[in-house]
Amino acid sequence: MTMAATVVLGIGNTLWGDDGFGVAAAQRLAAHPDLPDTVSVVDGGTQGLYLLPLVQEARDLLVLDSVDFGAPPGTLKVLRDDDIPRFFGQRPLSLHQTAFTDVLFAAELTGARPQRITLIGAQYENLDLWGGGVTATLVDVLDAVVELALSELAAWSVGTRINEVPSCPMTTFRI
Repeated sequence: MTMAATVVLGIGNTLWGDDGFGVAAAQRLAAHPDLPDTVSVVDGGTQGLYLLPLVQEARDLLVLDSVDFGAPPGTLKVLRDDDIPRFFGQRPLSLHQTAFTDVLFAAELTGARPQRITLIGAQYENLDLWGGGVTATLVDVLDAVVELALSELAAWSVGTRINEVPSCPMTTFRI
């Protein structure tokens, strides 16, 4: 299996209020001039288990998502590796997180879990804005999430050119 060097994955449903925050954050990051050319930024949407090939082939995985930490809206948290819930029975972090935790668990079961996984999450304010887009509260923290993501990528010392990106039914913003 050929591993992609580093993948940033924005997760969420852009038609369901703050649930689309991860995708909005990924789009903002993809447009940032300081993003290394070695990083693939991917709109994972609500693909669930269809993300498995991408996760299995990533050496390093940075996930951007809206979450429910029980904190004030707009609160940002960074979770790494085993701090990210991966098993059934743990409290899901968002409407689609259960499916994504299944993806991480399946990758581990197949022996193809990324070496490093980081989740940058923003406490959502409203998931009931069908078609309404991300709330102003979360729009206000997009730049902070981009800075956190760039810092995390720098800490990983990203430096290997991506030669191959696995085919997945999703949008890739930048390779």
